[in-house]
Amino acid sequence: MKTRLLLCLLCAVIITGCKKDKPFLPDVDPPVETPVNKPFAVANVLQSNMVIQRDKPARIWGYGKASGVVTVIASWSNGPLTATINSHGEWEVNLAAAPANAIAQTVSVSTPGETTITLTDILIGDVWVCAGQSNMVMPVGPLPPSFGGVENYEVEIADANYPQIRSLTVKEDYQSAPIDQFTNPSGWTICAPATVGGLSATAYFFARKLHTELNVPIGIIVSAVNGSWCETWANNAALQGPLSSYTGQHQSSMLFNGMIAPLSKLSVKGFTWYQGENNQKMIPVTDYTKLNIALINGWRSVFAQGELPFYYVQITPFDDDARGDETENYLAKFRETQMKVREGIGGTGMAITIDAGEKDNHHPRYKKQVGDRLALLALNRTYLKNVQCIGPQYASFSQSGNTITINFVNSTATGLTTMGNKPLKQYFFVAGADRVFRLALASISGDKIMLIVPNGTPSPVVAVRYAFTNYPLTNLQNNAGLPMEPFRTDNWTN
Repeated sequence: MKTRLLLCLLCAVIITGCKKDKPFLPDVDPPVETPVNKPFAVANVLQSNMVIQRDKPARIWGYGKASGVVTVIASWSNGPLTATINSHGEWEVNLAAAPANAIAQTVSVSTPGETTITLTDILIGDVWVCAGQSNMVMPVGPLPPSFGGVENYEVEIADANYPQIRSLTVKEDYQSAPIDQFTNPSGWTICAPATVGGLSATAYFFARKLHTELNVPIGIIVSAVNGSWCETWANNAALQGPLSSYTGQHQSSMLFNGMIAPLSKLSVKGFTWYQGENNQKMIPVTDYTKLNIALINGWRSVFAQGELPFYYVQITPFDDDARGDETENYLAKFRETQMKVREGIGGTGMAITIDAGEKDNHHPRYKKQVGDRLALLALNRTYLKNVQCIGPQYASFSQSGNTITINFVNSTATGLTTMGNKPLKQYFFVAGADRVFRLALASISGDKIMLIVPNGTPSPVVAVRYAFTNYPLTNLQNNAGLPMEPFRTDNWTN
């Protein structure tokens, strides 16, 4: 009996010692990834006649058969560069940064067994992405029925002989996820009288002023769609967290996916932006500030080139409801949210258009003013040129008896005057403790504005507003011809 018990104990010890925590599994090789073979090509944003960004590495990328070797030769670069096509059928090389060059250059791309791809007439300069909605779309020439062309468009078209300005107009494309190249690519175009009529006027005048001031080639990529929303242009990652309620609204991120994402490997100088009309009645309207800042951060992150400059346009005066009510101010409150974008994020600037609208036209003809003012922001802040880039900006007010003095931010109101030296348009309003705004008679006094407090206003004045309505077409400016910015000193809801 004892012998049998000892044998049982011995068997139990042996079994326990042999037991494993996990069952034995034989070694299995990981699944083999099937290589993707794509037709040999360069990315379709890279074309003849384009502008390559100066002073930054230039990425050349494309597609082909997995494991193949691609050779890239750029006429301005020393020696060939090679890349092996990865298992996804993709390749890329980075050319060393080069200075501006207006002499036509070439890039050749080859791989064994395929026809060499050659891109010709490439210039090296500055590349700007110009995005937004219809006012960025509107061309130099007429676009019936909504746009009759810019001021003097016949003359502007005839004079548009600027072969060092190149443009790419991206075709409208809503995509559910980011794509790496355009589904329906356009070609890069050389600026000439025969081509400029259909080009974005705001982008063209922006490029023209930069080119004539800097004497370097300028490339503009116009990526804009009529009637589009800010959230439709913001990448999906930018709409997370506090802005997640905008995910799924107005085809959120779909224009970014189809019209911005394919550009993100390009080296660029910066962005211009003309959008807001679709968002002007959003609730709460203050969310536009957050949305636009999120868009800017998102684009900067995706392009991965640091704090790329972002210059945008404050929407113009317009009687949106066609009611002729000069007291309505919901557009003024929207312009205020646009103004707060530049306060909330660095590397930005806002072009003022309060003097360049048309009461009955959502697409005013005054696009040269808009493009030039965007260019002035870039010249001053990106290129560090000594040019005035902003109009008079409110700083403070003081009251002495029946007189209000408006003071301006230093150097913004130098040579305060009116357009064409015409009588000053009266858009200053003051309010006392009753919060009733009354029109105050305004006059220019050196670099200040003097207001006469209207009868019936409780003293002291506690709030001042300028051009804080839907469609005040102003004429107050500094000696650089830049308009005074609308403002209010209160935060009342009325």
